[in-house]
Amino acid sequence: METTSPVLTGTPRVDTHLGKFSQGSVVVLTGLAFLFFQPIIVLIAAVMLALSALIPVISPFRLLYRGVVILLRLWRPHVVEDDPAPHRFAQGIGAAFLIAASLVLFLTKATALGWTLDLIVLVLAGINLTIGFCAGCLVYYYLGRMRLLPRVRYEGGFHWRGV
Repeated sequence: METTSPVLTGTPRVDTHLGKFSQGSVVVLTGLAFLFFQPIIVLIAAVMLALSALIPVISPFRLLYRGVVILLRLWRPHVVEDDPAPHRFAQGIGAAFLIAASLVLFLTKATALGWTLDLIVLVLAGINLTIGFCAGCLVYYYLGRMRLLPRVRYEGGFHWRGV
């Protein structure tokens, strides 16, 4: 998720269109991997999500979004006040599921388990893309309430922005 903003304030911000682009890309990659039974695509999606979660500045989704989508004026940034940490956490969980799926698909004969993990990521990214509900963000919020993760950096509780 994009964490920079045109207005420099102490309020954390994210570009929601980058989020939608990332979610759409994950849906396409995990869907194609499943449809064509190509574990290598699962691994590619896992690496892309892991990079996005761990080093947002070099996120492949961000680079494609800025270098192609924004440059060609297909979409304009839509920056809102929001904490990027829950979104990165959700990407990290998605990456973990896809890494596990890749390991299972490449190293075992339990392909049903590997494709199930892939489909879980596909469905959750699709839900986030279509109705704006981020399951990973909700988990982050509740782990923050239990003081297992930092609390979200905006006032109030869990915010579901919808589409």
